[in-house]
Amino acid sequence: MDVARRDRMDACLAVLVLALCAVNVGLDEELRGGRLPVTVALSLGAAVAVALRHRLPERMLVLTLVGCVVQGALDIGVLATVPAVYAVVSTVAVHGAPWAVVLALAGGVGAAVSGAVWSIARDEMPVGAAAQLGVAVLLPFTLSWALGFRRRCQRCYRSQLAERADSVERIDEARRQAALAAQRAEICREMYDITGHRVAGMVVQAEAAGRVLDRAPGQARQALRTIAHAGRESETELRRTLGLLRGSERR
Repeated sequence: MDVARRDRMDACLAVLVLALCAVNVGLDEELRGGRLPVTVALSLGAAVAVALRHRLPERMLVLTLVGCVVQGALDIGVLATVPAVYAVVSTVAVHGAPWAVVLALAGGVGAAVSGAVWSIARDEMPVGAAAQLGVAVLLPFTLSWALGFRRRCQRCYRSQLAERADSVERIDEARRQAALAAQRAEICREMYDITGHRVAGMVVQAEAAGRVLDRAPGQARQALRTIAHAGRESETELRRTLGLLRGSERR
């Protein structure tokens, strides 16, 4: 998914969170009283966290945790912000820094446990009901974190596979280059041996022609023809070798 499309989806989810918060405030009379400014601030904070969760995952996690602490301290139950918390935590588990991943899990577990303990301490509900509420909050939270962390592991695994494939490709290319270099060296050695042998023969024929030039001109002419033939063959072999070397360079 490209960045622009992802940002549009986050913006749509942020608008949905705001709409749910507005419905929540409309249905709960306590939220429309003196706590309305705090409720509005919490709702806006949740929407901003959802909208920017991919661009600034660590900061949006901190903003979300602060909102949870404020709700717990002031006993404000804006239930519509809960999906925003799950979305931010899941995103942080995928894209966040390692410390943020740990903080997301620890913060969510701590919030669920502390909420249950606080309800029991204030005698708002019995122990069993508080424990059930804590589990009800903790299960979807840990599920969202686990799904996000699973995606993070999959991304790391795919990245490692890509790096390994790239390393294998580089090694194969290095092997091919080494094989080409060895082939070129072998061609050069063979050409050196062939050309050196022919040049040595040409030197011998030239010396022989010089000795018999006055006494046996026919033998001298035959030696010169042999020298010319060997020279042409050497020239042909050199051109063929040059073509092979250039062909190996293009490969």
